[in-house]
Amino acid sequence: MKRMAQDGCVCANGLNYLAFFDRLHQTVKPDWYLEIGTQTGASLAFSTAKSIAVDPVFRLRQDVVGQKPALYSFQETSDAFFEAGRLKQLGAKIDLAFLDGMHLFEYLLRDFIGTEKHASKDGLILLHDCLPWNVAMTARQRGQAETSSWTGDVWKLVPILQKYRPDLTLEIVDAAPTGLVIVTGLNPASRVLEKNYDAILEEFLDINLGDYGVERYFSSFEILSAQSCRWMSEFPLELGKGWDKNPDICIKIAAPSQAKMMSWGDYHFARGLARAFSRMGHCVSIASQENWNQITTPGGIDLVLRGRAQVSRIPGRYCLFWSISKSMRDMNYDQADHVFWASPVLMQEEIKGRGKGISTLLPQAFDATVMTPGTSKTRKDIVFVGRSRAGQDRKAVQYAAAAGEDVKIWGPGWRDGPYDRFVVADGAANADVPAIYQSAEIVLNDHTSVMTTRGLLSNRVFDALACGAIPVSEDVGWLPDDIAEFVYTFHDQKSFEAALKKARSETATKRKARDALARKLSAMHSFDARAEVILDTVAQLEPGLAVAAE
Repeated sequence: MKRMAQDGCVCANGLNYLAFFDRLHQTVKPDWYLEIGTQTGASLAFSTAKSIAVDPVFRLRQDVVGQKPALYSFQETSDAFFEAGRLKQLGAKIDLAFLDGMHLFEYLLRDFIGTEKHASKDGLILLHDCLPWNVAMTARQRGQAETSSWTGDVWKLVPILQKYRPDLTLEIVDAAPTGLVIVTGLNPASRVLEKNYDAILEEFLDINLGDYGVERYFSSFEILSAQSCRWMSEFPLELGKGWDKNPDICIKIAAPSQAKMMSWGDYHFARGLARAFSRMGHCVSIASQENWNQITTPGGIDLVLRGRAQVSRIPGRYCLFWSISKSMRDMNYDQADHVFWASPVLMQEEIKGRGKGISTLLPQAFDATVMTPGTSKTRKDIVFVGRSRAGQDRKAVQYAAAAGEDVKIWGPGWRDGPYDRFVVADGAANADVPAIYQSAEIVLNDHTSVMTTRGLLSNRVFDALACGAIPVSEDVGWLPDDIAEFVYTFHDQKSFEAALKKARSETATKRKARDALARKLSAMHSFDARAEVILDTVAQLEPGLAVAAE
């Protein structure tokens, strides 16, 4: 709801702009970040990208280096910065920029012009202070503002861009205290603003907000919620049609904090699912325990990837559980509208009790945008991607070594141990795993003892199949019917060697069928397929469950 000041201005009373920045950096994940007007470093501290900071007088009070791979600081005016061609010298294509320098519109206009020339294809430029809460704070001289807060007349960038650059997209969000303008659709080749610079100054220099018209200004754009705008979504650039009307989705995982969340396996699983929901037109966030209760929008969907933490439903929102791995605490079914199980073993146990009537089977999944058959013509090698477990052998590797196989291992913790000779690298980035599987003949897979006894099939099996490789997997007691004939399982040394033999003796007909499976697996076991099941389930729930608090 808009809050109006006495002179008709709109107060920006949404999510604080620094909290918005924190989230924006997580969703946009820029390679290069530019900031003009750093001062104390409060906003610069959120960046973990290669960063460039410009300020004539730094007054740093924050750890602005943090986890940045590189930080370039220029203690000079922004005009001097752009005139010196610093961005060209650095070879930087700016993915995200925050312009908060001198609070006079002509300075901000020049900063915008200079930044856009070096913007990346999907770059964003953020303008600060364009939602003043009174006319007094928009005076061109700070001493004449008659208020402790001063935005100057940078508000003029909104009508300037609306008039001279209608090709740009402007999204104005209510980030407290004075709003943010998010500019997208940037065109580094455009010279419209430069060519019209003198005319723009003549047109806007002597106009104040009162003369321009407060109502005229604020009615020229929609003010979006900083809390629920598309840039708070995990994949803002992939949002499908209708996202602003469809219910938002919050995927909750048991990680204790946002800072620790990204090292959790459940987070990467949640990212794949979030991407699928995003393409289907849903604004998605991923929350650790510290943020579980932040999103309370009625009609939204909370999807809890069950772990060792209990979850309380938020009134007015659907609450779904998905038990995907590890051991689970007693399920607090009174909080769930529906429960999905990645294991038929667990589901059968639970539907005998309180889970009866609200439980369905939903195995793990793979990311079809990442795991694809690839173009490899020649497949060779037995590969294993995963960490060494302290105090216990990974059975797949143990059996392979005992059989005299030459396994190639990517993962931490294997060095200086009995399998050191097999190690290719001490880890593999998620983006590198598809190439490993696409060129492999056989992908080994095993499970924790909990997953084995509880029938929790690893998504590594789906990843391998999607890449066209042959999974040789530890037996968890079941396989989905549509992939069962393409996975060879083992439970001991003898059955492992038999599984390898079967894998290597596949006929050309079987190999052709396997390739066909890889191409159609997306429709069967991808995150997109799982997302459709989840949304179909929500559609079948009683409408009153989620809207009762509205």
